Amino acid sequence: MEKEMIGNFKKYVFIMPFVGLFVSLLLFVYFFGITGVEEPIWAAALYCALPFLGYTIFCLPLCIYFSVSKKHSIHRNEEHT
Repeated sequence: MEKEMIGNFKKYVFIMPFVGLFVSLLLFVYFFGITGVEEPIWAAALYCALPFLGYTIFCLPLCIYFSVSKKHSIHRNEEHT
């Protein structure tokens, strides 16, 4: 059961930046295409990019942790054989 939960969490972490990108694109279309942005344009662009940036920043440490833990588990398995 624990391995299944960890596997699902790894899938979730891998998908997070893509969800953020999709939401950011929807926000760009809404703000720049439908409603039109007044001044300042850079603030609206930063606001639209926040979901992608936030999910990516949250995802990077977890991806690094999973890759390091995978390498350690491979080395432990090699030592036991």
